[in-house]
Amino acid sequence: MTQATSQTWELTAGEHVCWRAGSIHEYAAGRDALIAQADQQAGGLLILDGDPPRGVAHELGTSHGPDAALTAVRERVHRARRDGRAPWVLASMEQLTSPDAPVAEVVAIELELAELAADTRTGVVCAYRGALWRPAVLGDIAPVHSRVVGITPDVSGFRLRPTGAHGYTLEGSVGFESLRAFTTALRGALLRSPNLQLHCEQLELIDAAAWRAMVETVAAAPGTSVLLKHTNETVRAAWLMSGYGDAGVAVQVQP
Repeated sequence: MTQATSQTWELTAGEHVCWRAGSIHEYAAGRDALIAQADQQAGGLLILDGDPPRGVAHELGTSHGPDAALTAVRERVHRARRDGRAPWVLASMEQLTSPDAPVAEVVAIELELAELAADTRTGVVCAYRGALWRPAVLGDIAPVHSRVVGITPDVSGFRLRPTGAHGYTLEGSVGFESLRAFTTALRGALLRSPNLQLHCEQLELIDAAAWRAMVETVAAAPGTSVLLKHTNETVRAAWLMSGYGDAGVAVQVQP
């Protein structure tokens, strides 16, 4: 049994979790455990997975597309908050996108769910069922989550999380070993916020390869830009050494 089914679900306020369920049975068991725990701790569970709910849960349809489904979830959570409850959310990701979709599009949906968790201070679990999703995809999306369950992702060294309108916090270090995940996260964030602001108070370093990846990603998406704010001396020095600061690219680095 995996972590999801062998122990009680514990979600903190604002937590955004990536869960890989290895089989249909594992997903069903984890879903039932999540329903039971949400009943005790959160006043219920909102489910996006197309299956009839059991227990104290409410299934929200996805037949009108992911945008309508995500809007419905957000409205239900805000309504519950006004009533003094904070229901958790379980989103089966194959109901919101395709395993064959560009990974940046998956990240964009994940970032919307991360914003929901942060804005409403509730727990959101994004489920990836069985062999539908390639391990590389799960590795690429892991850095936009608070934590992962059911997989041991490659160590990316960084995390990207929402911090209000048009803004995200970039934490940790971005180096060669995390280039693919970083580029994917950046593309997904630019889909949601073309004029992207990254708050970098907890960013330690971006190396030369990562600067190049950022510049090339922005250049490949006309009309987009990235502003890094509150950077430390190490980050700014690496940016100056990259030589891109005088190249007229739509990337700015501020103290």
